[in-house]
Amino acid sequence: MAEKNFFVHIFGGMWRIWDFLCRAVINAVITVIVIVVLVGGFGSRHVILPSSAALVVDLQGDLVEQFSGDPTARAIDKLLGETQQPQTRLRDVVEAIDKARDDNRIKALVLETDEMQGAGLEQLQYIAHAVRDFKKSGKPVFALGDAYDQAQYYLAATADTVFIHPQGEVFLRGFGLYQLYFKDALDKLGVDWNVFRVGKYKSAVEPFMRNDMSPDAREDYSELLGVLWTDYQVEVTQARKLPASAIKDYIDGLPASLDAEHGDGAKLALDQKLVDKIATPDQMQAAVAKVVGTANHSFRSIEYRQYLDAVDGDGGGTDGFGAGKVAVVVAEGDIKDGDQPPGTIGGDSTSELIRQARYDDSVKAVVLRVDSPGGSSFASDLILREVELTKQAGKPVVVSMGSVAASGGYWISMAGDKIYASPSTITGSIGIFGMLPTFQDSLAKIGVHSDGVGTTKLSDALDLTRSMSPDAKQLFQLTIDHGYQEFITKVAKYRHMKVEDVDAIAQGRVWPGSDAKRLGLIDAYGDLDDAVAEAAKLADMGGHYSVDFIEKQPTFMDRLLTNVAQDSDGVMAGLNPPAVSTPAWYGRVMQLAQALDVFDDPRGVYAYCFCDVR
Repeated sequence: MAEKNFFVHIFGGMWRIWDFLCRAVINAVITVIVIVVLVGGFGSRHVILPSSAALVVDLQGDLVEQFSGDPTARAIDKLLGETQQPQTRLRDVVEAIDKARDDNRIKALVLETDEMQGAGLEQLQYIAHAVRDFKKSGKPVFALGDAYDQAQYYLAATADTVFIHPQGEVFLRGFGLYQLYFKDALDKLGVDWNVFRVGKYKSAVEPFMRNDMSPDAREDYSELLGVLWTDYQVEVTQARKLPASAIKDYIDGLPASLDAEHGDGAKLALDQKLVDKIATPDQMQAAVAKVVGTANHSFRSIEYRQYLDAVDGDGGGTDGFGAGKVAVVVAEGDIKDGDQPPGTIGGDSTSELIRQARYDDSVKAVVLRVDSPGGSSFASDLILREVELTKQAGKPVVVSMGSVAASGGYWISMAGDKIYASPSTITGSIGIFGMLPTFQDSLAKIGVHSDGVGTTKLSDALDLTRSMSPDAKQLFQLTIDHGYQEFITKVAKYRHMKVEDVDAIAQGRVWPGSDAKRLGLIDAYGDLDDAVAEAAKLADMGGHYSVDFIEKQPTFMDRLLTNVAQDSDGVMAGLNPPAVSTPAWYGRVMQLAQALDVFDDPRGVYAYCFCDVR
């Protein structure tokens, strides 16, 4: 007993010490926050714009339609110096470039792409369009880069002058779509992965049925990637004033050409006229300084986020004058059941945003900005219903498709009064599927068996420890068949087509926007700005309206912590642990885990497409 009491005292004392330390750290963080707020001024982030400067667009991380995740968690991570996945919000970049075009204080535009990671082709085209408009002002555009991957080079190619570091390279490789396949692994583990689907091209389930891509999927994706790659080559070669075959010739001859240059990728890019100048960072800065002047040992500049603060950027908008609003609801990411954070589409949360726009009397029209490969069919239908109700309330709804609006992403789009997309948008994939794995064979391998009694022959229909009965399988397939019929019937209704004609182009097949327009799945080519203008036109708003992005409203603490995190730049960065490298395959496995996370439909029925090409 004495020994027991001794350990109780020891562990009790350790617990009290740990509790004290935790409270001390929390109090210290709160104290730092309060001090920063009191000294810096809550919400006070006034930026003075120089009389002559270059607007610097430093693209970091993934290009996104909206910042993902919980804002409080992101702010706390930044305060503690935790590594965050950087993101660049697309509309901020475009708005800053648009405003700078007619701003006499901005003398040049500088594109910095070294830190940019993921981007869809439609997103790149949206920025490129803004850059081309900027160039009409006569102001120069510079691209400053150490090296360029495929997405980075697309934007760099829009510049008047493309710089590259002496040790850099331009690495172009074409588009590809590769997945992991698990049939053999599931067989070895004894997992009976029951799949139910409609549509011979509905390939999202293939990784669980096969060890390779089916001929139908190979045909579908080959045609899709061919269209996207042609668009990429045409747009880049036109921007650089190169022969139409220049990109193909560069890639095909890369090994021999690089060998001839003794491995000098920068020299090869210069010889092939992909870049204009090889220069060190100080030389690049000096070239820009000749146009805008010198400050702080570099060129005079203002970063695009600071520029938006300086000109009171409001996240979008046209001439207001109190004439009314066009509300923009962003639907980005996988479609899941219930309430979801930004960066994921929630059946309840996204529906609530559309509903909010419908009930707001100042909102006269709605734009639904969709960038999604789909997900839960139930959640998709909830969102579709809100679009229907908004139209019934007399407010036009225009859909603006981003890089991907396929399967469930098309489901939530099809009721729009008008659908805009890029020729490079990935859409269609009209089809559904369901999956239910059972583990009776897996358990048998370790000597575990399931047995018992039930009152009906369906009593064990959802028991994952038992194989599915023929009756249960038939019920699931009938549900999937009905869901597919419902999907194509609604497409036919909203797109003014015959059901049999929709079925002929559905079957889960993925289409580029160029084909989707020809087939009647979309109405017109255009970006978000075009969709907003069309929504205002349909609402008879004339040229005077404002644009309001309807998003989850941050709490007071969200705003407080975000403001402090932006101003402090990591007040506790010293606690940040060193980065740990991960093997190459880890990212692929994490992508799979994230993909599986979308499967939360209450009925187990999904409209989803593994087709996000970036």
